[in-house]
Amino acid sequence: MPGPAPRRPGRSAVSRRTWPIARRYAVAPLALGLPLAVAGRRTGWALLAAGGAVVAFFRDPERPLPSDPALVVAASDGFVTGVDEDVEEPWLPGGRATRVTVFLSLTDVHVNRSPVAGRLEREERLGSGFAPALFAGAQDNRRNRLLLDGPAGPVVVVQVAGALARTITNWVRVGDRVAAGERLGLIHFGSRTDVLLPPGAADVLVRKGTRVTAGVTPLARLRGRG
Repeated sequence: MPGPAPRRPGRSAVSRRTWPIARRYAVAPLALGLPLAVAGRRTGWALLAAGGAVVAFFRDPERPLPSDPALVVAASDGFVTGVDEDVEEPWLPGGRATRVTVFLSLTDVHVNRSPVAGRLEREERLGSGFAPALFAGAQDNRRNRLLLDGPAGPVVVVQVAGALARTITNWVRVGDRVAAGERLGLIHFGSRTDVLLPPGAADVLVRKGTRVTAGVTPLARLRGRG
């Protein structure tokens, strides 16, 4: 059964983390659009709107960290596109995993958060594809795989870039410790996240179509932890 209805992320400005990234994409349409808009050209207003939309894409809301250590929370905003009970994952014991996949649309907050507390043990950058993140072919896209290990045991997070910028920015490094709900990084323009748990380690609380909020919505409850 799905967990409690998530709180929807509110409006938020870009942060010190996300503004340097937003600036790369927003400066050109804003700089080109302003003089055209002043001259009364519709193209100018369209460029200003595009630049504003880019800035809004990189918003970074503050959210309270979850307090229940038995919960595995969503790594991203979006909606669940799959819950797979037995998939390959060599970084987890036995090489198998339960996977929860979440798709992020262009209107979602794209800041990713840690689903559990732990230490970043491994990081691996893979792939070079550029399929739309909603499609099955996105499994070969440019992606970043993270292994977190802590009181909850090992958990893998996979950040998958989409078809546009194909870029992932991370704010944590191997050896860093993170709290559940703490920011991990940002996927640029359309993406998906996978959270992979050891088989039998947790009871999944969401299903396909569930709307989730990063750091807020419980994806699963760890067995034997309350």
